[in-house]
Amino acid sequence: MTPRRRSISEELTKFISEKNLNPVFIYEDLGDKTVKSRVLNDTRGLSGIYLILNKVTLDYYIGSASTGKFHARFSNHLFNFNGSKVVKNAVKKYGISSFAFIVLELFPEIVNKENNKKLLDLEDFYFKSLLPNYNILTEAGSSFGYKHSEITRLKMKTNYSEERRLAIGNLNKGKRFSPSTIEAMRGSALNRIRPIYSEESLQIAEHMKKKSKAILVYNMDYTVYGEFPSITEASESLGCSQKTIYRALQTPKKILRRR
Repeated sequence: MTPRRRSISEELTKFISEKNLNPVFIYEDLGDKTVKSRVLNDTRGLSGIYLILNKVTLDYYIGSASTGKFHARFSNHLFNFNGSKVVKNAVKKYGISSFAFIVLELFPEIVNKENNKKLLDLEDFYFKSLLPNYNILTEAGSSFGYKHSEITRLKMKTNYSEERRLAIGNLNKGKRFSPSTIEAMRGSALNRIRPIYSEESLQIAEHMKKKSKAILVYNMDYTVYGEFPSITEASESLGCSQKTIYRALQTPKKILRRR
């Protein structure tokens, strides 16, 4: 599948080529006011592996996102600063426009307790193939950090870089999803099987749904950040607690202050 993109800088094009990557989505204009809503809409209901690139230093961070969590990872790392401290410090030093957010690969299943290990294994493959020095974990889901000597030793191995570059290319062969397949994956995630409720419970839920209102979030310059059907979804996207949003909604100005 051809990655969904607007325009890509020369340095980013070179990085993708040298690493033999075949991204699904690329977001380079992170200072653009529309980028958050684009990430939210493009990745809704999807899961997989992402990369955050510092285009100035070419350092990068790799992570995994479970179903429907790409936007939360994007926001927490690059805007809310609730993710990687290394990424946070780099963004503060170089500015948000110096970074790109790349969805490297989609995970074809709805992530659950049974298959989460498969997603972490995929993340670990990218870790060990690309050696992201913004990451502090040696293994996906572990709490052990890479020592500089370990990274140096791996990079000094004969043909190591070329071997891993080819491995990534081979991994991606035949794994590109068409737009229709991605929509099917998204639909499957958004319409996953729900528990069966009694008729009375459904009537109560329907009554509450009619009384509830969507939450429309604006930036301080009055541009739209996003619309969310519930406080729960808004809290996940904004990287703050539901209680914080509820308290903000009770105030006259309804301003949610960033931490």
